[in-house]
Amino acid sequence: MSIAENIARVRANIAAAAKEAGRDVSEITLVGASKMNDADACRAAIAAGIDVLGENREQEMTKKLAEHAYDG
Repeated sequence: MSIAENIARVRANIAAAAKEAGRDVSEITLVGASKMNDADACRAAIAAGIDVLGENREQEMTKKLAEHAYDG
């Protein structure tokens, strides 16, 4: 499954759960972990509509920032 397909599936699950709970889906933030993924994967996730990417190591984040992984 591609990153875009996976994010679309997760978004659909979130929308269904929000509807069932009587919540507005726009109030929900989809957070992904970019740990162990390269800059291209980060850009793909952002292009597919992920709201936020998190990194657990400062040196990984710095490297990816230099590679414009989080642009968009």
